Amino acid sequence: MTISEITDQRTLTESANAVTDDTPETPTVLLDRAQRHATSVASEHFLNLPPDKEVIRLRLHRYDMSGDIRVVDPTDRDRTEPMAGLIEQTLFHVADYRFVLLRIDENTPWHVREGAIYGWVRTGQGRIAHSEGQSTAIETGDFLHVPPTTVHRYIGGVDQLEILAVVTGDSDITQVAAPPTTDIDSEPAIVGPDDLVSTVESPNLIRETPFPEAAVLMMRVQAAGGAAAGWHHHGENVYFGYAVDGPSETEYGPAGENSARIEIGECFHVPPELIHRDTNPTDTAHTGIIWLCGGEPWIVNVEGPG
Repeated sequence: MTISEITDQRTLTESANAVTDDTPETPTVLLDRAQRHATSVASEHFLNLPPDKEVIRLRLHRYDMSGDIRVVDPTDRDRTEPMAGLIEQTLFHVADYRFVLLRIDENTPWHVREGAIYGWVRTGQGRIAHSEGQSTAIETGDFLHVPPTTVHRYIGGVDQLEILAVVTGDSDITQVAAPPTTDIDSEPAIVGPDDLVSTVESPNLIRETPFPEAAVLMMRVQAAGGAAAGWHHHGENVYFGYAVDGPSETEYGPAGENSARIEIGECFHVPPELIHRDTNPTDTAHTGIIWLCGGEPWIVNVEGPG
């Protein structure tokens, strides 16, 4: 059995059927259980496969079984309250990466996550504290990175703070005591929208990043009115995005015949290795925020659709 056979729609459908009857009927939970089953099936056929092979792992965990671009409105997703002051909505869950919307209404308790947070402030203002007496202001348009296992808390401001973020690893939050100090390598990093640096290029797009060396490449992408990017894909990276001031249209398919329209305020997921090109159907500039999760190559430019 080949990798593609393991990860095709038939195998994942069988995995979905293996979900137990007592599983809560939410898309995220059902597909997560299905993915785990698919991984188990794959391991039976690849006994000598090293467990750290990132490419294989991502293929075994593809969330989108159809190969299509998926678009969601964040306001339509279920809300959870993992702790006081924090509302969390999972928009997509792919492999070890969750794309979430965090809403902070008030000061949260001190807490820690196993994984890292790569975020962009959609709206509002507040502070993120990493020890007693040490905090950094964050506001609309800022990018932030909270390293794994960093104890921190959010401090609410006058306006509700909303952060779109990729969270890696386990989704659990553990409430802890306030740390007296924080190692400099564990401090949250904040980068403003005017302090980004140029990064990987594709024709007719401007891409800039706050954290060029990070394991998750966050980018602000700008396209002029009427612009069409060159055809490209993002390798095995898990790719999430958000339309700041769209709309935008992404063309894909064997002959470029398919198109996904992303309106202002919508989020999207592009499957790994999907060849596509981003277009701006309007006369005004368009800005999007994207997250590429996995590693280089971040961008693979190609001659055409396929």
